[in-house]
Order: sequence, then structure tokens, then C-alpha cells
Amino acid sequence: MHRLILALILVAGFALRVWNNDYGLPFVYSIDEASHFTSRAVEMFWQDLDPGYYQNPAAYTYLVYATLRVLYGPLGFLFGLPYGNVTDQFDKDPAQMWIIARTVAAVLGMAGVAATYAAAKRLWGVREGLVAAAVLAFAFLPVAYSRVAVTDVGALAGIALALTWSVRAADEGRTRDYALAGAAAGLAIAFKYTAGLVLLPLAIAALARLRADRARPLAGLVLGGLAAAVVFALLDPYVFGSLGDWWTDLRDQAEVAAGDPKPGQHSGGFTYYLDSLTWGLGWAGIAAALAGAVLVLRRDPVRGLVLVALPIVLFAYLALQSRYFGRWLLPAYPALAMLASVAVVRGAELLPRRGWQIAATAALALVVIAQPLLADVRTAQVLGREDTLSQARAFLDEQYPPGLRVSIEPAVPGRYFRSNPEGRMPAWLSRCPQRSGWTERGWSYVAAAGRRVCDQYKPGLFVRPDGGVRASSYHAVLGPDVIDDYRLYGYCLVVTVNVVRDRALEAGDRRARAYYERLERESALVREFSPYDKGSDPVPFSFDLSYNYYPPEYHRPGPTVRLHRLRDCDQAYGPPLIRIPKAREPEPFS
Repeated sequence: MHRLILALILVAGFALRVWNNDYGLPFVYSIDEASHFTSRAVEMFWQDLDPGYYQNPAAYTYLVYATLRVLYGPLGFLFGLPYGNVTDQFDKDPAQMWIIARTVAAVLGMAGVAATYAAAKRLWGVREGLVAAAVLAFAFLPVAYSRVAVTDVGALAGIALALTWSVRAADEGRTRDYALAGAAAGLAIAFKYTAGLVLLPLAIAALARLRADRARPLAGLVLGGLAAAVVFALLDPYVFGSLGDWWTDLRDQAEVAAGDPKPGQHSGGFTYYLDSLTWGLGWAGIAAALAGAVLVLRRDPVRGLVLVALPIVLFAYLALQSRYFGRWLLPAYPALAMLASVAVVRGAELLPRRGWQIAATAALALVVIAQPLLADVRTAQVLGREDTLSQARAFLDEQYPPGLRVSIEPAVPGRYFRSNPEGRMPAWLSRCPQRSGWTERGWSYVAAAGRRVCDQYKPGLFVRPDGGVRASSYHAVLGPDVIDDYRLYGYCLVVTVNVVRDRALEAGDRRARAYYERLERESALVREFSPYDKGSDPVPFSFDLSYNYYPPEYHRPGPTVRLHRLRDCDQAYGPPLIRIPKAREPEPFS
């Protein structure tokens, strides 16, 4: 029976993760998703397997690469490549590959659930295993980041297994338990560097065994460390041939996280991560995990310390940084799920009869997962609706000729500006005869004022005006004088996006505020695309909640998009004479 229940948990958890996981495509609006893993896996098809990038471990990148290699190789009869090869396909129509990469993340998330079940079952029993699996399967944070092609959930399985063997090492002190715990830790680190903190429970186990086993636990701890290094090296082999680059990337990443706050992020780390648990795990889940920690510590202090060390130390470490993201706390979730399972099962065991205990376990588990499960279903439905940025793009496409000069804030990928982001020829574009001096046939389309033209160059749907400024530094290039540049160069349409605008305003830059105030005064609102239900108040900007759509106010994915038309402005078309707002060189240090 318990196998059937586990199967149902795994199937339901996987279904929640892949339900509408094609959202936003062919555009990928998350910077981390777009640039770090899948795109680098595709690059491996035309270069060697060295990712040349060490800010994150490469295990997820290799796994995506291997999956694409199999699906477009031996299984190519099921997964076609209309554009001939993987790299051209990814450039012209990447939607299927993004779905595959997101599905790989979902599989990794469920592997973490299965490993957490195995860990809790081995430490306590079947009921604890099933409850722990359910908590991790339906907790909102693990579900949300199993819908994104990023590496974080890949660490969950290794962490759960490392905790199991660390507890076994504390209980029995066998050499193989140290080695297995270290190997599992290496697996976790190959997906997430901060998962390396899972070696701390193994160190606690070794210290607890010193009195009984003398120096042998220290040898076991060294063995565990070596096993972690070996597994990590097998899954990320190029690190050891580029130790200098690896250390530079790792150090730079750590320094930025520790000392460079994100514009728009003001609350302290302790408050931020405590709040993230209320929606990432849920209020009942927090209460159950705390109760489980107390129960385990009272019954067996060493076992309790092994299990609570990772969540406490990871929380403290992250809270002391200058940048905060809910997903960075994910490595703590297997331990939290296991501790919650202890509280649920022990609470049910207060009843006298076994049948009542089983029913009470199911009821208490449902109470713990109810809040996140409802959010999982609601957000999956939200993701199934067209996002606001795509709505805005379709509106501009329908209302204006190609080559439109329009200022769009940095919340969209470069593909957004293409005339054919899905690789297909748009309906308004066709070929025209080759003319003298042209190397090939031209492109025919209706330009401004209804004129049909035959041009040598394929037009883009919009002209990208910005100077490559990222959202995190966009406030630094804004000022009221930018409005004059818009008018001078014919950028009469200005598209603002609240996740960029709110960050710019919260940065406290007076010039940025003056820019938005002038834009409001000197423009008319053409159209607004809102992600919220009618009558709902806007959700304040958050680096998590503005992107994972947990708040119930959301009806569709995306930010609030507003299209402004500047007054006294002559709309221009065609390639820009200048990029505005222009990226500015930083002032010399003095």
C-alpha cells in the first residue's frame, strides 16, 4: 500500500511541475534561466564540453546536454529538428528545448522527493517517509523552481541522502556511512555550491563518535571529504583544469552576494528568509518542522543536531548576505520536510488505535501541505494564460508597421524584438526580386504610412533602442533629459514594465524618479496589460513573489506593462541613430 501512495505522490508532484511549463515561450524572461544552463548546454553541440563558466556547478548543464543529445540523436524520430541541427533549432525555434530543460528540472525535483522518502523511511519508518515525501513534493518553493530551467532543485536528492548517512554515521560509526555521506554531498555540490554545507552534519556525526571510536571518526570524515571531491570532479570535471577561473568566478559571486545589494531590495536577510518560509513551505509546515526538531533533539540530541545543523547554518549564512532570493534556501528543504514528518507521525501516534493513527497521519499531513498545494494548483493555472509581455508585443505587432522605434524597458530577451521569434516567416513579410548590388532576394513588407517596400535587409518587428543596460542598473542611466532624446530620435512609444520601474524608483535615484514623472506628464497612456484579477490591488515588487506568482491577485503571468505615447513627437521607423537610454561609463574612483 505504501508503494502505491508513494507512486501517487511522485506522479502528482511531477504533474504539478510540468503543468503549463511551456509558459512564456518562445521568450524566456528569467535572466538566470536564459543565460546560465540550457544555452550553455546547446553551445556544447558545437564546441567542447568545457562550460567555460563556474559561477554555478555544471551538473545540471551536462544533464540537459545529455538529454538533448539522446532526444535529438537515438530518439530523433520522435523529436525532430526542422532547422537541421540543435544549435540552429535553438536559435530559430527553441521552445521544445526549453520545455525539455524545464522537464529535466522537474525530474530532478521528484528525485529529491524520492530520496527524502528513502531517508525518512530509513531513519524512522514508512509513515515518516511518506509524509516527508508529500511535504517536499508539494511545498511551493521546490515546485516553483522545478518549473524553471535552473540548477537549484538538483541538489535536493544529494542532500537528503547525505543527511541519512550522516545520521547513520553518528548512530553506528561505520566507515562506509562516512564515505556514502560524502559521496552524496558531492552529488549535491555538483548542482549547488552552498549545498556543501551538508558536510557540516557529517562533521557533527564524526565529533559525536570521537569518544567511542577515538581517531577513526576523523579518518571517516576525511574519507567523506575525499568522496565528495571525487563525485564532484566526476560531474564537473573541467573545474580541476581551470582552478584559477573557478576560484575567480566563485569568489566574485560570493563577494557580490555578500556586499552588493540588489536595487529594490531593502528588507533584512533574516526577515526576508523567514517570510519566504511562510509561502515557500507554509505556516503549518514551519510549525511541524519546528515541532519535529524539538522532538528529535529531546529524544536523541546528536541525531537532532545532525538534522537541524544544515537548515540553521544555511539560514544564518544567507541572512547575513546583501542579496536575498528564496530559492537559495532550497537546500534546507529536505531536512525541514523530514523534521515535519516526525511531528506529524508522533502527533498521530497519540491516538490509541493503529487505524486511527493512520487516518490522523493522513489528516495532519493534509493540513501541512494544504496551503502550498493550493498555491501549486493556482499558479499552474496562472502560467497557462498568455503573459502580459507577449500581449503587449502582439498589440504592437498588430497596430504598427515593422521597424518601429519603441523604448522597451530591459525585461525582455533579444528574441522579443525579432520579426519571427518562433522561426516562422511572419504573415506580413515576403520575398521580393533581387536588385542590382544585392547578394540575394530582398524582403517585401508594408512600412510606415502604408507603403509597401522591397528592402535588402530583413526587418525586425521593433528597433531595440537601449544600450544593453540590465534591469539592475537601469536606474543609473535614466533622467528627465532622456525624454528629449526620445523625441529627437523618434522613439514616441515608451513601454514601462513595473518590475523594472519599481526597482528603479526604489533605488532612490532622483534622476530616475524625475524621468518617470516627466514621462507621465508628457505622454498619454495607450494601453495597459495587467497580470492581476479585476479589482485586485497590485502586488508590491519582490524578487520572488513578482516572478513566481504566489500572491492570489495574479490572473496571468508577467509584470504590469504600460504603453505610453509621447505628445509632440514624430514617430520614426528603421535602425536607430543612437541607443537610448545610453549606458554610461562609471565615474572614476577617487
